[in-house]
Amino acid sequence: MSTPQGSTAKASASLPPAATVQLRSAAALPFLVFIVLVFLALALMPFEIALVDLIAPAAVMLVIVLLALLLPWQRMPRFTQALPVLLFFVVIVLLRGLSDGAAGFDPLVLLPVLWFALYGTAIELVLSGLATAIVLIVPLLLPSGAASVHASTSDWVRATSWVACVVLIGPIIHSVARQWRAQERESAIRLAEVRESELRTRLLLEQMPDTILFIVDEDLRYQTVAGAGRVFQGALAWQGKTVYQVSNPTNVAILEPAFRSALAGERAVVTINSTVTQLETEVTCVPFVQGDHPLALVVARDVTEARGRELALREVTAQFEQLVRESPTGMALADVTGRIALVNDAFCTLFDSGPDALIESSAATLLPMIAPHSPNWVAELISSGRSRTAAAVVLPATGEAESKRAMVTAVVLRDSHGEPTSVLINAHDTTEQHRYHEHVAYLASHDSLTGLVNRSEFERLVAAHLEACRWGGDAGAVLVLDLDNFREINDRLGHSGGDEFLVAMAGMLSRSIHSSDAVARIGGDEFAVLLTEGDRDEAEAAVQTLVSLVRDGFRASDGEVLGRRVTASIGAVAVVSEATTAAELLSDADLAMYQAKNAGRNGYRFLGPSDVLAARVSNQINWTEKILAAIENDALVLHAQPILDLATNAISSLELLVRMVDDDGSLIPPAVFIAVAESAGLAVMIDQWVVGRALEHLSDLQRFAPDIKVHVNLSGRSVGNLEFAEFIERRLAETGVDAGGLVLEVTETAAVSSIDAAQLFMNRLTALGCVFALDDFGVGYGSFYYLKHLPFGIVKLDGEFVSGSERDPLDLLVMASLVSIGKGLGKFTVAEFVEDEASLTMLRELGVDGAQGYYIGRPAPLSEYFPQLA
Repeated sequence: MSTPQGSTAKASASLPPAATVQLRSAAALPFLVFIVLVFLALALMPFEIALVDLIAPAAVMLVIVLLALLLPWQRMPRFTQALPVLLFFVVIVLLRGLSDGAAGFDPLVLLPVLWFALYGTAIELVLSGLATAIVLIVPLLLPSGAASVHASTSDWVRATSWVACVVLIGPIIHSVARQWRAQERESAIRLAEVRESELRTRLLLEQMPDTILFIVDEDLRYQTVAGAGRVFQGALAWQGKTVYQVSNPTNVAILEPAFRSALAGERAVVTINSTVTQLETEVTCVPFVQGDHPLALVVARDVTEARGRELALREVTAQFEQLVRESPTGMALADVTGRIALVNDAFCTLFDSGPDALIESSAATLLPMIAPHSPNWVAELISSGRSRTAAAVVLPATGEAESKRAMVTAVVLRDSHGEPTSVLINAHDTTEQHRYHEHVAYLASHDSLTGLVNRSEFERLVAAHLEACRWGGDAGAVLVLDLDNFREINDRLGHSGGDEFLVAMAGMLSRSIHSSDAVARIGGDEFAVLLTEGDRDEAEAAVQTLVSLVRDGFRASDGEVLGRRVTASIGAVAVVSEATTAAELLSDADLAMYQAKNAGRNGYRFLGPSDVLAARVSNQINWTEKILAAIENDALVLHAQPILDLATNAISSLELLVRMVDDDGSLIPPAVFIAVAESAGLAVMIDQWVVGRALEHLSDLQRFAPDIKVHVNLSGRSVGNLEFAEFIERRLAETGVDAGGLVLEVTETAAVSSIDAAQLFMNRLTALGCVFALDDFGVGYGSFYYLKHLPFGIVKLDGEFVSGSERDPLDLLVMASLVSIGKGLGKFTVAEFVEDEASLTMLRELGVDGAQGYYIGRPAPLSEYFPQLA
């Protein structure tokens, strides 16, 4: 049972009423014995007092004793406790009245006076003095009575002496008694406190599970053993024995010097394996003074668990330090002033410095861009009350090295009271990531082969020029250049030779324009030029120069002139900023280019503002009529380009590509007429023709190649057209082919008018077994949107990443990422533009499923790949 601290002292400071009554009853015993002896003497001795006369004083005395013993004085007011003693004066009066020698009973007044002097209060002592005066002096003053008649000088002297004795000696005795009782109470309180402290100490030691206390004398004998708890219970029997008797020699060799050091006044701490528990024990020895003999206080504590925790903490700390040290993210610790106190290896690598050069340096100096308006961003962060800050940082360049970039996060570390103690800095090197984003942005705006800007970036440049013209006046022109007879170059030099020619052409065009102009590759052999300055005459002169440069400036790699000269047809339009867009200018220049081709090639056509509208109408009408005639007269043909299954190394599919037969028998590529067909609303008609012929070819192919598949390209206007879906269903039923052999390709850039309609369209045909392929995967973010919402089973990786993977590691990284995404989504992946064995090997290593390109096979009539169809 626990006792509130100080309760024992308080209880001892003032004794309870019952204890006070017992104390006074015991103290009254000598007084009672003396009175009894007086009465016995009066009764037995030959005095002149009759026994019957003693009855009255004896009765009063008995009443006094009974009152003192029986009444509950502890519950009565304090002043009432003096009544029994004061009543004793009545006994004295009665006794004095028994004989003429009343003075013989005068000493009895000392009894109540002495009682009050020893145990009463000052008031009670005064009352006893008054009572003494009344008893002894008042009778001498009475006008009648024996005492008054016979009073003599000696009676007055005796009475006055007794009263003086009571008055003078009583207070002295009372004061001495009070001091004695005060000292006694204080000693009792101290004794109680010591006992309680000893009890608490012993209880505390006994409850401590891993501690024991000894007091050792000069003989190294255990005088006192306390505590022990549950661990050292076996040591309780050591009291009275020496260390030599209870400890093994190994421990004695350690403990003896420690004990003697404490006996000599020196503190000592040693560690042993306990003789009792065999556990690691820490022994602390300190001097303990008691009397003249030196002693040692020894405290033994089991530290096995503590040492285990310390070891575990050290291991965790070491692991954490290793984690920080080996972390690929740069980490540093700065104090509240911004001074760096700790860095890891990655942080040193980020700054190309060693720890010695970085420690003690300023974080604000190393990372100045995290808070450019503050000379010490660490102090600013702490004073702001925020817990963290983060920013992209350009690190200061060292020497000729390229500046690095990093994403820096700083976190304020605080103690348990919330006060800042340090700042943890994490710096992640984003240099390569930044380069990658720059490269991706470059790829998004540039042609991967020639390095020129692509069509979308060119249109942006033209739009910017138009905006400038609206403020400063129209100037310049837009040119579209198409190479004549470029097929001959590919046929003679091969595809790689054709690529080299295009790169040379791009270089020549770039050198032929001003720095403020722009040149772009907008198609296979088609280029565009923006002239930002000059009027029409200057623009025509520039166009004539370009025609001449193309005609006269190129030879084969062996130095021989090509069999037929490569020439260019150029279309040009003057920049008119009012009510014109970049796309319209480029389209008008394209129309002018086709007029130049129709005029005999190797020349140019410059359309003024008045010529443009007529050209647009004429071109639309001519191409619309030409496309309709081709559909009606069956003047469209399908060429096949094979797709190689890399798992089986066999041709698994054929992509059927539509061509238009021109009046002279040559084939017009789809890039020329498909855009017109879409704008004229003829794209669905072409798609119906292509799908119808494709299913006829598939029906023939499946007779001897049951697993073969054919791919056909759909316009965005066809995707979602339910009438077109019904057409495909009818043709599948009519031909009886396996619908799984029909793959419908949709490009990422196809203008799908409604995702909901496209979902309904595609779900309807996939339910029949048809497969949909997403073409040009990776060109833009629309690819991922289409993959999420539309049921594509095949993804065709954009050829620019394939052809660029050998030259640029970032292209290879993008290619690997696209393959990973496609495979992760469970799609069959096909790579386009496979031009050589190295590209094919790379695709196999990346895990691509299929390959398509000139190395696998060029577009050609079906009979070239399947002679059975001839």
